[in-house]
Amino acid sequence: MSFTVDDLHDLIQLLERQPAWLTDVRRVVLTKELLALPEQLVQLQHTTASELQQLTAQVTALTEAQRHTDAQVAALANAQVRTEAELRQVVSWQRGEAGRRDGERYERDILRQAPSLFNGGQGGPTDASEVQRQLTVQLGALLGEELIDASANPLLADLVWWKGETFAVVEVSLQVDRYDVHRVAQRAGTLRRSGALVTAFVIGEQWATDDTREEAQRQQVEWKVGADLSEGFLAFRKR
Repeated sequence: MSFTVDDLHDLIQLLERQPAWLTDVRRVVLTKELLALPEQLVQLQHTTASELQQLTAQVTALTEAQRHTDAQVAALANAQVRTEAELRQVVSWQRGEAGRRDGERYERDILRQAPSLFNGGQGGPTDASEVQRQLTVQLGALLGEELIDASANPLLADLVWWKGETFAVVEVSLQVDRYDVHRVAQRAGTLRRSGALVTAFVIGEQWATDDTREEAQRQQVEWKVGADLSEGFLAFRKR
């Protein structure tokens, strides 16, 4: 007995009226592999979702680890910057301290050499009692009339020397700069206002800048800077 197209149509209509029979038809018509496909698809969906969750968790963990690493690198970089800045401060402080000690040593050497540098006379540092007495007497009423600014006060000069009635107000610095020149000119000017004959001097090893020497000439400050001796310095030695 042959199976016709009409029989197929009748079978389809019968299966539409009895959907439960479709399972039996599938089991007969389809292979085991095809029948297993829906369940395998469901398992694959669960597996893919689980692996995706695991991958997402791994990516999140890696991202957090990278953020933590970046934070550590940034912290190390900041620590290095702070360390370098602190090191520069220490080096700068050490250089400053070394320069200050060298300057103090040089000033002490000049004070000890003053009698030979000026070829006689007397005086000394302004904290010496004899120098303070001499300046106080010379300044006289000027001290009572006004409060003298520190930058113009001859009592704060590095060295005061005199020959007869002529005073030398001296600033001593390893490297003579414009501030040294201006300061000693002001301090000599204050003493000059008391009626004294005064010459301002700077003594050092070198000029801070090329134009400092011209500034000394402009402000009528004499000098001994290294081997460079002004005419006024030589004249005071001969006095």
